[in-house]
Amino acid sequence: MKKEILNVQNLKLHYPISRGFFVKRNFIKAVDGVSFSLFVGETLGIVGESGSGKSSICRLILSLIPKTSGNIKWFGKDFNLYKKKEIKSFRKKVQIIFQDPYGSLDPRMTIGSIIKEPLGIFNKNLSKNESTERVIALMSDVGLSSDLYNRYPHEISGGQCQRVGIARALINKPSVLVCDEPVSALDLSIQAQILDLLDVLKHKYNLTLIFVSHDLSVVKAICDNVIVLKSGKIIENGITSDLFKNPKDPYTKKLISSVPSPIPAR
Repeated sequence: MKKEILNVQNLKLHYPISRGFFVKRNFIKAVDGVSFSLFVGETLGIVGESGSGKSSICRLILSLIPKTSGNIKWFGKDFNLYKKKEIKSFRKKVQIIFQDPYGSLDPRMTIGSIIKEPLGIFNKNLSKNESTERVIALMSDVGLSSDLYNRYPHEISGGQCQRVGIARALINKPSVLVCDEPVSALDLSIQAQILDLLDVLKHKYNLTLIFVSHDLSVVKAICDNVIVLKSGKIIENGITSDLFKNPKDPYTKKLISSVPSPIPAR
């Protein structure tokens, strides 16, 4: 039996809109009653068009932004009941890779310092040499040369910057990796390399992945299960292969039909 690592129930994120002091408030429903589970070793895809609420869900489940309502359970415990020390431990277990490779890195820090920084928060007992050795070993795992250790983000490519982001997320050996459209800002050839890398790292580090994308061809290739979002709501979910073979909702059918075919129609 699969072990549940994340349980989300009726999650909502509503942004209030006020048109004047005496006017009744309206709300933008960025996330509206979303429920799902994530199991150990799974790659769960969250897919939908821009503005469907994909990234908002990621930030909500990581408690990077406050939710309007709903329950989030990580590792069998309601996140609202986590104590300060437990939240710090949670941050070590669950990490995120952001969409923008350059924007997610501090331009004033070297590559080595960026990757090493989380070690100073969660592994303060490591010596400077031990920290450096761990960083260089991880750089090798993500396909970065140790020659880049003292370089700055503006001196390397977008694909290399995303590898730095992946290394930073993995440096403390998390259990879960949230990938918020990690390849959408990259060239197609680099996208394939990063996807292959994530697959290799998933098995090497025994990771559970949440993979957010608007590209169904990517989701089909790497995800075990998939959630389809529209306007902040789940309209369809299930095993990836089954959903692509037999989509039930008209919106899902349109998304699948919009995926470009490698063989043009005649």
